[in-house]
Amino acid sequence: MHERSLARVLLKQVAEIVSGHSSTQVVAIRISIGRFSGVEPELFQSALKEMLARSPHREAVVEMDIVEIEAVCPECDLRFRVDGFSFTCPECGCQRTRVVQGEGLVLDSILLQEESSCSTTN
Repeated sequence: MHERSLARVLLKQVAEIVSGHSSTQVVAIRISIGRFSGVEPELFQSALKEMLARSPHREAVVEMDIVEIEAVCPECDLRFRVDGFSFTCPECGCQRTRVVQGEGLVLDSILLQEESSCSTTN
């Protein structure tokens, strides 16, 4: 499953970021998935949650944003939202448009919480 591989790579990236911090807990992971990325959001989220459950970051909340497809026209410079996978410029009819948003799977941010190293004694 393509989405499982992507989830594994994303969690490896999270682990690399966390390793640069001492005793850190991942509170939230924010991801953007483009509609033109080839990633099925529901399958990706399911794979990610399953893998997180077996990791030290099992309590992390996953926030996922779906990014719509936008393109720009080289003729009239119009930036427009692509609906129904019709990449033709709605202004001038040019068919050589270029996708500028909605193709990626992006780890936007990780919210970390430092664990306290102090212990209280009475």
